[in-house]
Amino acid sequence: MILGAVMILGALALVGYNAREEERASSAIDELLPKVEQMIADGPDTQTKPASNKEMFTVTVDGNTYIGVLTLPSIGIELPVMSSWSYPLLRIAPCRYSGSLSGEALVIAGHNYARHFGKLVNMKVGDDIYFTDVNGLVYEFVMVESEPLQKTQIEEMTSDDWDLTLFTCDYKARLRIAVRCKMIGGPMD
Repeated sequence: MILGAVMILGALALVGYNAREEERASSAIDELLPKVEQMIADGPDTQTKPASNKEMFTVTVDGNTYIGVLTLPSIGIELPVMSSWSYPLLRIAPCRYSGSLSGEALVIAGHNYARHFGKLVNMKVGDDIYFTDVNGLVYEFVMVESEPLQKTQIEEMTSDDWDLTLFTCDYKARLRIAVRCKMIGGPMD
């Protein structure tokens, strides 16, 4: 019985921790999104030029660099996207995992927090996706498919067959959910 009680307490602690992380991530997005959007609106003086065509222009907000804003209208999500990824950065906002808008396919990773990529599983083929880069140029994509991938399928995740891939873990953290997209328009002001 003691072991059972300890396991229940552990589960409750984990649920509490996850709820706090979810709330912290949501608050971070509420604070960051207007700042990134303002930097985009302020124009070229706020941007850092890329070193190569595999990189993208960036803006720096609160010490972190961002490449733009991702909008998923069908699931009501609008998020700033960081220029590089790490596990600590993913706790703040979705991150560019690899690629760019000019060159290799752009891959964006996000936690499965409800305010980040937790609703990706609700997207449907044909849904529109918009990416506004820090120059204010809007790229339009359409969702082509969603596919589950094993954690070890890194090459498949970064495949150049897709112009844009959004991915997150499923809620059991066993699989990656990859939303595959093709560009249908852009760049537009």
